[in-house]
Amino acid sequence: MRQLCPRQFLAIAVCIAGLGLAACTGLFGPTYALRLGYLETYPSLSVTVPDTVAVSTDFDVSFHTSGGGCTEVGTTKVAMVDGRTAEIRPYDYFEVNPQACTTILQFFPHYARLQFGQAGTATLRVIGASGDSTITVTRTVVVR
Repeated sequence: MRQLCPRQFLAIAVCIAGLGLAACTGLFGPTYALRLGYLETYPSLSVTVPDTVAVSTDFDVSFHTSGGGCTEVGTTKVAMVDGRTAEIRPYDYFEVNPQACTTILQFFPHYARLQFGQAGTATLRVIGASGDSTITVTRTVVVR
């Protein structure tokens, strides 16, 4: 029987390790990464937000992001910039290095609950992905 030289042994070990890692993906499923969700802005993004709200009273905002067969709904983050400005960022899960994805267009609901602490005209910004950049959709709310 012939003995393997160190280079051959290393090459075989690397191949076995590579096959083992590939099998792990098949056994444990795909890996997902949380990224800024895509906003569908054609013909316009439908953001459901009241026209008028009371000071320091919770209200709800809703809208949808979109994705394909390798995307799943994620979370929605709210950041209060000041007493009359809020930013909402939707995040979705995107499969990392997918082998195949269906080309079906899916819509994912996102919801946010927030309140404005000062009376006047408030600004609500929904910030999401659009192609390789970001897009900001702005709505105003009267706070009484």
